[in-house]
Amino acid sequence: MVPSSDGSTAPSNFNPLSIHLLSSNLRAQLDGCERVPLDTVKKFPGAGLYALYYKGDLPLYGQLKGKDAPIYVGKAEAGNSSYGEQPDETEPKLFNRITDHRKSISEATNLEASHFDVRYLVLDDIWIVLGERALLRAHSPVLWNTLMTGFGSNPSGGARKNGRSIWDSIHPGRKRAQSLLCNRKYSLSEMEKLISDGINISLQQPGPQRDKELTDLKNRPAKIIWEEHESKDKRCRVFRKDIFLEENNRLGVEIDPDDWVLNDGAAGGYETTETATLDTSANITESE
Repeated sequence: MVPSSDGSTAPSNFNPLSIHLLSSNLRAQLDGCERVPLDTVKKFPGAGLYALYYKGDLPLYGQLKGKDAPIYVGKAEAGNSSYGEQPDETEPKLFNRITDHRKSISEATNLEASHFDVRYLVLDDIWIVLGERALLRAHSPVLWNTLMTGFGSNPSGGARKNGRSIWDSIHPGRKRAQSLLCNRKYSLSEMEKLISDGINISLQQPGPQRDKELTDLKNRPAKIIWEEHESKDKRCRVFRKDIFLEENNRLGVEIDPDDWVLNDGAAGGYETTETATLDTSANITESE
């Protein structure tokens, strides 16, 4: 409704192509697709959107079992051309992306592809980004997109200074992460608390209370465990020694005493709110 010249209200124009309605339609279309066991998906052509759902028995995800809440949302685009050429829509881009995820899940020591379902929707590229954002907003926080970053990202290289992602810390086993040091900011118990709180929020009905709890979670400070030394000293600087040693031992990472130095308590940012725990911007690297 919009105010008229005499102070009364008049109906506003309905826009069937508004971003809100287009987003809602895309989300509803995917949510209405059949859930298919991840390990049974057959090859098909095209690009589009997909969502993964957990149905296994891992206690950490117990609240998600039997719920229609995705644990991960992603996309695969047909391709972009600076010359405006039509992408090859016969390529199985979406299938290949889903297959990559199935391989990552199968590498983890505590996950199995058979414990997941997937929904997917073949789309033209013009709708894909809009649809992904709609799904992320509707189901926020989508666990593996936001709180447990690292699942859908491309390998970051073997440098230990990168630190292990939360996903690879909770689900060890991927070869690309085996040589990486523990996560920079979270111990196992801290990650589990973060994940539990995030799941609780994601299962709430949309509204002010959910928005407030989501904001509080996003701004929750994290205590740094270790960081790369800023000087020419190649040793990492450790703030929480016991956690640093315990986490790397849990993950089977061998630590040479000459590889790290205990921080002396001087400036260095022991507590930070700069965290990768809640990336609501739908980072492209995570989901393309």
